[in-house]
Amino acid sequence: MINFPLIHKSYLGSLCTLIVLVLSSGYTAFAQGSGISNLKKKTNTELIHEIVETAVKDHKVYEQELLRRSGTDIEKAAFYIELGRVFLAQDNYELCTYYLKKGIAYAESAKDTQKLIRIYTLLGNSELIAWHNQEALDAYYKVLEITQKQGDVDHRAVIIHPNIAIIRRRMKQFDQALEACNKALAIIPYTEYNNQRDHVNLLTIVSEVHLDLQHYDTVLKYVDQGLSISNTLGYKDGLIDLYTKKGAVYFYKQDYEQSIQYLKTADRIFKESTIKSKTFSININYYLASCYAAQKEYEKAINQLQQITDITDTDERKNYTRLVDAYELMAFSYGELGDDKNSSDWYRKYGELYKKYQERKDEVVNTIYEKDTSILGKQIETLEDQKAKEKRTAIYFFILFVAVSGVCVFILYRYKKKQQSNKESFDKLLKKINQLEKSSEEQSKHKEPTREVIIDDQKVTEILKGLKRLERQEFFLNTDCSLRSMAKKVKTNATYLSKIINTHKGVTYNDYINNLRIDYAVNRIKSDKKFRSFSIKSIATELGYKSDYSFAKHFKSKTGINPSYYIKRIEEI
Repeated sequence: MINFPLIHKSYLGSLCTLIVLVLSSGYTAFAQGSGISNLKKKTNTELIHEIVETAVKDHKVYEQELLRRSGTDIEKAAFYIELGRVFLAQDNYELCTYYLKKGIAYAESAKDTQKLIRIYTLLGNSELIAWHNQEALDAYYKVLEITQKQGDVDHRAVIIHPNIAIIRRRMKQFDQALEACNKALAIIPYTEYNNQRDHVNLLTIVSEVHLDLQHYDTVLKYVDQGLSISNTLGYKDGLIDLYTKKGAVYFYKQDYEQSIQYLKTADRIFKESTIKSKTFSININYYLASCYAAQKEYEKAINQLQQITDITDTDERKNYTRLVDAYELMAFSYGELGDDKNSSDWYRKYGELYKKYQERKDEVVNTIYEKDTSILGKQIETLEDQKAKEKRTAIYFFILFVAVSGVCVFILYRYKKKQQSNKESFDKLLKKINQLEKSSEEQSKHKEPTREVIIDDQKVTEILKGLKRLERQEFFLNTDCSLRSMAKKVKTNATYLSKIINTHKGVTYNDYINNLRIDYAVNRIKSDKKFRSFSIKSIATELGYKSDYSFAKHFKSKTGINPSYYIKRIEEI
């Protein structure tokens, strides 16, 4: 499910302040050919209204008049903050970003950190809603840098940590997302947002991350807490989102009747409200369809999905990722009904949409790790005692110089020997890949389309089909791809699944998952230039490993070479 960011409400540069900021009244301006005249008679409120309502070509006239009336840089920054806030409320992210970036220069000139916090917070919210992940991340880290110096507890609680958690979750970095959420939960009881709407929004994000991690009881705890606050406040958005999450929990617990009950409650509140969120509609109908499909009521599932599959993502400011799952479920349901034509069409649409979102996700992954490294470096630098560091520097340098000199020749020798060994291993690996690709093409030409390996045990057959389906869905790339979670996916227990993998795959479960991940890495590195540009840590995370060390260890164990060497040689080729 997609959560909307939390938006800070206390803006000193509000509209009321702008009305008071009339410093002069003896100015008259005319915009030739635009129909704008006698700006002297317009109040600040009217000028802002004109900027919001008029055509883009006329914005400059009103903007210049307001700037003229705003004498100081602080007042000008406040004017741009108000414009950014208004355009954000109207979902006009382009103009919101345009005016906020103008305000940064004035706030910096005035050295007004509070206005800089407001500007970067609004800017991050705008970019986050528009799914400009990298830009949103840059803005939030800027706010984090300022607020850490200022000790601004409220902002860190209800803005920075939760919204960084949203981006972390988008990148499937669930541990980091959970860490950010826990920081916000620890702080929010001491802020004015406790038991308010922003508190509910935080709980929806926290429960979302725990849902990804399959911590279902924890999800229910936070959902019930959020529902209690939402009912007290009459907060419809919170009620819809949280009842949907509760329905999702019971779906994953395979209690489909209970799931349908909560989902229909969310749907009723949504239809009775004036809320027009496409995201709510997609999530509710997707999980209802999933319940029906799990009960083999495929026609009901298709009818439910038809309410949302006409939603397209032509607007680049939106990103309805749940549509990818909906398209796949639609294709599966048609297939189970024997309608191969519709099933094939929907699988094609699913593939196109999946590729589109995969490209969007790749844009931000390296930036996240660069920011992590930068912030960690600053924290370490702050903790070190400068004087002690200076005293140790000379001694460490001398020891390091002697050590490096002593082993330099040995390292050079080992390096050349290792390079030769790596080259031989790489040549063998590349030859094997090319042979497999050629063999696969030849087999696909001569393969009989309907022939399958016959297995007597029906249960084993179903489980092997389930494993094949999860391989196609690349489930092995999830960080939480454990034996137990995979057993749930194929509807069996962990012991039985382990036996089947040992018998029919010839390896242990861990080796099975690692083989799939390394094969995926080898092929994608070879075929995807953008993927090769990622750091080793980024690639490891994409593959579901919790550390780059674990990825490198398994990669070398299977291929005989390090992933960095493989990437380098592929680039040379």
